[in-house]
Amino acid sequence: MIPKRHGIHYKIIKAMAIQILLISAVTLLGVYGAAKVVENVLIKQALEGEADFFWKHYEENQEFNLPNTLNLTGYLSSTRSAEGVPDYLAALEVGFQRVENGDKHPLVYISEKYDKRLYLVFEEGQVARLSFYFGIAPLAFVLLIIYLPAWITYIVSRRAISPVVKLSRLMDSVEVSELSDLKLNFSDIEKNADAEVMTLLQAFNQYAERVNEYVSREKNFTRYASHELRTPLAVLKGSISLLEKQQLDDSQQRIVSRMKPMVKEMEDLLEALFLLSRNQEPDVAVHPVNIYTTVKRQLDAIQRLFPDKQLDVSLQGNTQFEIRLSERLLVICLNNIILNAFNYTEQGSIQIFIGDDFVSVSDTGIGMDEQSLQRIFEPFYRANREYEQVKGFGLGMSIVKRICEQMDWQISIDSQLGKGTNIQLRLKEH
Repeated sequence: MIPKRHGIHYKIIKAMAIQILLISAVTLLGVYGAAKVVENVLIKQALEGEADFFWKHYEENQEFNLPNTLNLTGYLSSTRSAEGVPDYLAALEVGFQRVENGDKHPLVYISEKYDKRLYLVFEEGQVARLSFYFGIAPLAFVLLIIYLPAWITYIVSRRAISPVVKLSRLMDSVEVSELSDLKLNFSDIEKNADAEVMTLLQAFNQYAERVNEYVSREKNFTRYASHELRTPLAVLKGSISLLEKQQLDDSQQRIVSRMKPMVKEMEDLLEALFLLSRNQEPDVAVHPVNIYTTVKRQLDAIQRLFPDKQLDVSLQGNTQFEIRLSERLLVICLNNIILNAFNYTEQGSIQIFIGDDFVSVSDTGIGMDEQSLQRIFEPFYRANREYEQVKGFGLGMSIVKRICEQMDWQISIDSQLGKGTNIQLRLKEH
């Protein structure tokens, strides 16, 4: 079963979300980095410059006024005492640092000269407001300008792939069957379809027309072949019935007895092949089929075809194994498997075992190599073509495989060249 996958719309939305998140993350990192640069570089250099400016003029005039502006306040004290300095500054060391003062967090730069200590306190609240108006607000506006084209790109992309999504949903809703018409109505999709989608629609229409032709041709062939093949079989059945009414010796009677079940099996095989080719539901028996009885009946019929072979043939296992299934399809599988065992075994034994849910056929015949095992279910492939006394077209095991697939049965083959073959057919109620 193919796993459910996300659609194109989901992938576009995911790509847009990732793009927006990346842009936002990079922007936030940029703002944070700019803030740190302003704090640790620009403001620090500005305060150092203010301190140098003050000490230069203080050397000439000790009455030089301390800085006292909206954002910058200066305090001067002796290095031995902090008289006239706010308490939150008194214990600070020389250098650049951020301190806490109630709900404020000013930046402070402390320097010493001439046995004096200078405190420069920078209140960045006003600067923060200015940075918002002149930094964050323009940045947000730029982000909106970036996001708007991204949104427009998403809308345009969604419209561009909309015909593809509609086509996918239409195809997902189609139920393909023998009676359905594969040619679909794409008129709603064609309204907004671009050149590539139109090419895809035209290709699908051409494909649907050819498939419909093939299906129609196959139906006609099945019908004609069914009629033509049934006619000679009916003639054979009639001829056998007439022969049975004649005065025949024992040898002739044995020949007629062998012909009658073979014609019946050919009829069943023909019906099964047509049934499989039309993908119709097989006819399941109303009552459970006794597998032991069915196997024994087919084994006895096949043994009569090989009167000259001296083989040790045994049938063992569960005689009470019963299951509801298509007996006709089961007989086809058993005939092919058991017949192959007789065809390719000249001496030794053929053992058939019936388990609780399977039938196993083992022989001591010529066996197969690994390459032949891998191709055993291929139509028209015969593993031992040099074995000329066995006639056939290589269709038997491919038919068995096809039946198993339709009936949900399992078939496994184990074989060794020169030692024999074991085939296990595991059955399932249908």
